[in-house]
Amino acid sequence: MNKDDFGNFTALRTSPAPPLFAKCNGYLDDQRESKTEPHAGLEFDSAEDAQEFYSAYASRAGFKIRIGQLYRSRTDGSVISRRFVCSKEGFQTSSRTGCPAFVKVQKSDSGKWVLANINKEHNHELEPETCPPARVHPTGPSGTTSSSLENLDLVETNGGLSLVKRVIRESNNIESDWYDLLLEYFQSKQSEDTGFFYAVEIRDGKGNNVFWADGRSRFSCAQFGDVVVFDTPYKRGGSYYSVPFASFVGVNHHRQPVLLGCALIADESEESFTWVFRAWARAMSGCRPVSIIAGLDGPIQDSIARVFPGTHHRFSAWQVLAEEQENLGPLLSTDPEFKYEYEACVFQSQTAGEFDSAWNMLTNKYNHLRENEWFNEMYRFRKNWVPFYLKSTFFAGIPIDGSLKSYFGNILTPQTPPSEFVVRYEKVLEQRREEERKEDFNSFNLLPVLHTKDPIEEQCRRLYTMTMFKVFQKELLECFSYVGIKMSVEGVISRYLVRKCGAGEERETVAFDASSLDVSCSCGMFEFEGVLCRHALKVFQIVNVREVPSRYVLHRWSKGAKYGVARDVESLGGSSRDFKVLMMWSLREEARNYIEAGAASLERYKLAFEIMQEGRRNLCWPN
Repeated sequence: MNKDDFGNFTALRTSPAPPLFAKCNGYLDDQRESKTEPHAGLEFDSAEDAQEFYSAYASRAGFKIRIGQLYRSRTDGSVISRRFVCSKEGFQTSSRTGCPAFVKVQKSDSGKWVLANINKEHNHELEPETCPPARVHPTGPSGTTSSSLENLDLVETNGGLSLVKRVIRESNNIESDWYDLLLEYFQSKQSEDTGFFYAVEIRDGKGNNVFWADGRSRFSCAQFGDVVVFDTPYKRGGSYYSVPFASFVGVNHHRQPVLLGCALIADESEESFTWVFRAWARAMSGCRPVSIIAGLDGPIQDSIARVFPGTHHRFSAWQVLAEEQENLGPLLSTDPEFKYEYEACVFQSQTAGEFDSAWNMLTNKYNHLRENEWFNEMYRFRKNWVPFYLKSTFFAGIPIDGSLKSYFGNILTPQTPPSEFVVRYEKVLEQRREEERKEDFNSFNLLPVLHTKDPIEEQCRRLYTMTMFKVFQKELLECFSYVGIKMSVEGVISRYLVRKCGAGEERETVAFDASSLDVSCSCGMFEFEGVLCRHALKVFQIVNVREVPSRYVLHRWSKGAKYGVARDVESLGGSSRDFKVLMMWSLREEARNYIEAGAASLERYKLAFEIMQEGRRNLCWPN
């Protein structure tokens, strides 16, 4: 399959960093100096800019904000209006008072976002100039210094890891400003998100590693935690970063990156990586990924083997390429013959024997490679990076010679100060999750065009998300240009040689079990990506299988991937408290879609309300 087909996968590219300032009404608001009061008619370039402006105002006035209801277009599902509310709006937790304060912004025909409605009345005490804004960085000093940085022992409270405060005067490698900022942010998030989890390691009386994951990330892991990318952008480019930020990223049912947790890593020791991986596993109720893509450094390898035994560790492509250039660069750039033979060995070997033979040929032909320590080490770890050894392991289709698109892009640069981190972090988080919501909307409300009369195509259109159906549809259409020849029969198992019509060297072997309808192809696409290949579909055509067996339509690629989460979480063996948190998130996601569908028209509203009342009667007063 061509790499171009993987829309959300890329060969080591990242998106540009979000802007540092919010712009409204033609002037730059640096979040500190502007004292503009919110009023109807105020214009912003984006909803995020409006959020930052209101958050800065809230900080001066003495309250925090959070994102409230959003409204979508009935035509394309895009967001056309948003509400930002006081953090004490509603009554979900004991800290909330039902505060009515809010602002509402709407997208105008010009593309600008206009402040349409505002209520400045609060029903609780305000603390002007002392309250940091929720979801964005503080507008002034946090009120704490490194001398009063809190030393935090881990204890279980309220569904997550809370932090017991003690005075600590030093930290390991991570500047104390980061601890101040993140602790403040964590406490704010935990007050509004019952599923928020955070942990800080204390080593030798000093603050060390930090890990956190919000409820949405924990919910996502229950669905998409089978493949995890441990991304360490601070290791790229050789520059010194003020903070070693790392993220755990999965692949959702639209092939988009989905956040599964974040960490600050104080040092690159095995002890630090082990702590971070264990914190992640604990937050995710003991989740054990099928595969993890991470660096090839010894401490990372050893930590993964210790914390995730049985998980297949694949080396990050960008790091393999970087080390390849460092250790073989001169030879690759000056000897075209070596370059061709090396790449053929790595990328074209179809069996272990072929790879070993080609590697030995390189070693014998280029004698100095025998003394190349890196070259010999990479052979020892061949099962962690050579395509042939990886194709039978599930990696959600992330290309072996590329990577999943960076979740945060260039959120951090070597010069990023703590004061800008949370703003950028929250902005990217909301953008990514809005992209996912839009794809959810499209998958449930739009139908892709069918190109055949094969009932298999109609079946998979009903089940797959829009993105994954297009992947499947391409394989189905391609299978019409292939021929299959029965090579042998052993009982109920038949073996076919499937090749492309006309010229070409592509040939794959497909085994088919007539009793169970099991099918297996030597190309390994289903094992690697979770979608049936053109070769298997050709054999289905030959033997007249008119429906794809359910085991070959993975639930994680389906439209309903999010809504089978309770079944999946139960198998993780987490605590009843963790299970309840994830069930709440699952119900909230379903409720969000239900509300949007029910508000589309008066008729739909009446129907939705009747169904909701009936459901409430059955739930609250069962017979």
